[in-house]
Amino acid sequence: MAEDFWKFEQSLWVEGTPAYEKLLHPNCIMVFPAPAGIMGAEAVLNGIDGAPRWLSVKLDEQSSLEANGETVILAYRAEGRRQGSPAYWAFCSSTYVRHAGEWRIIQHQQTPIA
Repeated sequence: MAEDFWKFEQSLWVEGTPAYEKLLHPNCIMVFPAPAGIMGAEAVLNGIDGAPRWLSVKLDEQSSLEANGETVILAYRAEGRRQGSPAYWAFCSSTYVRHAGEWRIIQHQQTPIA
C-alpha cells in the first residue's frame, strides 16, 4: 500500500493541477519556503497554475508510517529540477487521510536543504 502513496507524492510534484484536484483534502495545510509560506487548500489550488512545474523529482531516504488504516505519513528527501534552474533539495513530509472513502493529502511541509 505504501508504494501507492509514493506515486501520489511524485504526481503532486510533477503533474500540477490535475494531481492536486484529485488528491487535495479540502482542509489541507501546506508549508513551503518563502515567499509561499503557509497555505490552505484554496490558496494551493489557486497558486499551482501559476507556479512553474518540476520537470523531475527524486524522492530519497523514504520513510512511511501507516496508522489504523486511516492515516499514512511520508517523510523523504526531495531533489527537484526545473528547466533553467539549479536543483532544489528539501526534507519533506506529507500526511494522507481517508476522506469520503478516498485518500487525500491533508498536510505537506518542505524544509530546504542548504
